[in-house]
Amino acid sequence: MTLMIRKMFLLCMCLALAACAGSSASQRGDAAPGLAFKSSLAVLLENRAELALTPEQVDRFEKMDFTLHEKNIVLQHELEALQAQQKKGNRPWHGGYMGGGQHDLHGGKGGSTSAPPEEEQARLQRRERLERIESTLRQMQDNDSEAYVQAEKLLTDTQKPRARELFSQEREKLLKQFKAMHFQIRKGDY
Repeated sequence: MTLMIRKMFLLCMCLALAACAGSSASQRGDAAPGLAFKSSLAVLLENRAELALTPEQVDRFEKMDFTLHEKNIVLQHELEALQAQQKKGNRPWHGGYMGGGQHDLHGGKGGSTSAPPEEEQARLQRRERLERIESTLRQMQDNDSEAYVQAEKLLTDTQKPRARELFSQEREKLLKQFKAMHFQIRKGDY
């Protein structure tokens, strides 16, 4: 029964990420913010006093966190490279301004409504990078979720509720960062 609950928890977390990744955000920013991915094991270790972790639990979580870090390091580098590329290439085309004349139906002054081919190509590249960022982040989160499920087995029944709360809070922070980045990248493409 507890295995089923863990799987449902993992599924809910993944679905929450997918739902937030697909929705539009109302946050603003001048540059695509970076994502500060902190592992759930690091969160548990940061809150070791509050969770009353035993020395054995701390030792085990540190080893598990190191293993997770090794598993995610390539993905982290890929994510950082994609974010750097995205910052450089995030200058969406907004059409020409013709000046004078009548306002068009959408309040503009006319001008070209279709982007030049090179701008269309740049837009497609931005979307592709965003999809790769989303995929990379999902892989990292899947690895982290698996590690958390393993770590939770080592927690006592009194430690689990607060640990889940801390895990959820950290994921919410990451989702907010991701939504802001997603909006920043996509804002010129709608």
